[in-house]
Amino acid sequence: MNLNTTKTETYGFHQSSLAEKSDGSFDSEQGVIKRFSGMRWVEDKSSALANQMPEPGFIVQGFSHQMVNQTITERKATHWLTTDRCEAVNVAGISETLTAEKAAEYFRNTIENLIHSLRYEKITRVPYDGDDQREEITGIFIDFILCQEGLVHDRCFSVESSPDKYVAGKTMSQERVEEIQSFVKAIFTEQAAKESKVYRPTISYSLEGMLVDYLNKKENVSDDVTQKFKSSSAHWNKSTFETLQKEIYPFFKTLLAGRGFFSELAVVFNFFLTFRQELVNSAIPQCKTNKLTVSLRVNRSNMREYFNRHVMDVIFSGRCDGIVNAMFDDSSYETENKAKPANRLKLKLGEELEYDVKNKFADTRGRLRRIISGGRLNDIFSCKIQEKGMSHRAITDERGARYGFDDRFTVVSFYDSSSWFEINCTPYHPDDECAKLSFEKVIEVTDWMREKGLVDYSSGHKHLDVLSATQGDTGVLLAIESEIQRNPFLLRAFGNNDRILEDNEASWYKTFADYNPDTKPFAVKRLNSIIDRYNKKIEENHAVKPSHKGSTDSEKKERLEQFAHFYSQLVHMTTIQRGLGYIDVDIMEKYMAMSLLHITGANRVNKLSTLEFRFFRCPKTVQEIELINQFLHAWFQYIHQCRKDMTPLQPVPENIQSCKEYTAEEVQAKTVDYLRKLGLNPEDYRCFWGEVRDIPSAAI
Repeated sequence: MNLNTTKTETYGFHQSSLAEKSDGSFDSEQGVIKRFSGMRWVEDKSSALANQMPEPGFIVQGFSHQMVNQTITERKATHWLTTDRCEAVNVAGISETLTAEKAAEYFRNTIENLIHSLRYEKITRVPYDGDDQREEITGIFIDFILCQEGLVHDRCFSVESSPDKYVAGKTMSQERVEEIQSFVKAIFTEQAAKESKVYRPTISYSLEGMLVDYLNKKENVSDDVTQKFKSSSAHWNKSTFETLQKEIYPFFKTLLAGRGFFSELAVVFNFFLTFRQELVNSAIPQCKTNKLTVSLRVNRSNMREYFNRHVMDVIFSGRCDGIVNAMFDDSSYETENKAKPANRLKLKLGEELEYDVKNKFADTRGRLRRIISGGRLNDIFSCKIQEKGMSHRAITDERGARYGFDDRFTVVSFYDSSSWFEINCTPYHPDDECAKLSFEKVIEVTDWMREKGLVDYSSGHKHLDVLSATQGDTGVLLAIESEIQRNPFLLRAFGNNDRILEDNEASWYKTFADYNPDTKPFAVKRLNSIIDRYNKKIEENHAVKPSHKGSTDSEKKERLEQFAHFYSQLVHMTTIQRGLGYIDVDIMEKYMAMSLLHITGANRVNKLSTLEFRFFRCPKTVQEIELINQFLHAWFQYIHQCRKDMTPLQPVPENIQSCKEYTAEEVQAKTVDYLRKLGLNPEDYRCFWGEVRDIPSAAI
């Protein structure tokens, strides 16, 4: 895969817009983007005529509109343009169409003139933040405008200087150029007036502001809905659609983790245009959370379902083909019954041993009491682990001191909030004897801490290096996700039975079956849509190269990151889950049975290039750590073999039930069968699934 190509190709955006890429399996709104196009195509039949255009600037200010009522054929005669630079300019023979490059040149000249004449001092990405970035932002803004007109390929909001960004053969009418310039002039003038009115020390404009302002001006949206709210200080705060518009781009950026496309902003804008009255009615001026997110939570007029159907589905459909195609590209793998067994994987693993903090310090005696008076569980752990022979290592870690027998494998303890005591380790391979010995000492110390009533078992999150697990093949991620979603009973099969049933902890490591009723159908439908496209590729007998051996590690990671971003945002819907959580609590809803967010990095989630499995309990022994490692190895080995055999994926049933809805007998029976399918001995895992039981008091 050539990673120098634009990301639009990876996501399935080529010369067609989202409006042109419609998937029949989705209720995508056909007019969602078309209304933003404003397309007035006129073929550029003569580049020579285009070159006769006057220097940029002559079409900018004071352009006469006297020829608007004439037909195109009537405009072949000489026209006179009145400008601020001279009384009249003879523009006989001017081409009636402009190439994308020429239109961009005119728009740039317009913006530069406005910045200079209106005395803008800063053009930034975020309002009133950062240094002046006018060159970069002007280029992005112009490409955004031209993309809506069909002259620039769809992409993220990034700088692009390559001429390949322009759509070949597309031109723009002179009349449309003039009209767009009037929009641009209006928003820059109005922004300068607003800045001056509030007496800011510098006049500035942000990219996010000008994008939404441009869409608003182009669509001629009026601020005709208002509502008043009474604040705690007894003053009335007025909320209008104009004020809510400032929240649109930040919402869009969060929704797609900063990787949204030009066309997708128009889709989001159209949604808020449709629901502007409901948005104003739902807004809470004092709320720190994005007010548009709050509106989705309030869900007036069934807003949330509409958003999933006409925003999320449209964006998903536009990207899906490119994501699936990337699983089958640049491949020369033989498929004529010559599939060889998958190479044995060498997994790289990491542990998160988490314990509930129990503040029962009053029962302690002697030396332990003196240590506790020093204040922290970390001190206790450090003292006891050194008694086991693991010394403090001179390795920098912001979370705390690291301990080990040498520098090859170390552990660090720290507080995960005030509720959990956590121990992490350096990445290791399952056959690492130093890691095994270290885990033995760690568990001896934590067992002692449990006996003293300081901690108790909580979760046992397992990290798996994504490159070692997938070999860079995104199809493996899709297949393993399919396995988890079709077999939700696995969440109770590895020691978390009681916590799930008694404390509803399925919400901490859930599958789609545990989603809210208004979200679950969309998640299942989108996963099945990917699976359907995947299986059709197999039916077409496309060659598969699961390991992408021709790619470098960095290229493989980029491929995996693109899939993880797409899947987390549009299928897992991590941002939507967060938005429907607690008001004014800044948390990231990463609580999936298998979280992909460490691959991409996210709010309060470090970028580690790992898969995080959250449904294993905190292991009680070194043997349990090894059993989980063995399960993961067999699981991924099975997936790789299915990829090599070109085995179709099974869809997720629409009525898939939550892990809580299975009886204990069903969980045990299904787990035994599943372990056998992977070639594992179920009796080895009885320490986990043998604990599965029904709890009559549990709310099921």
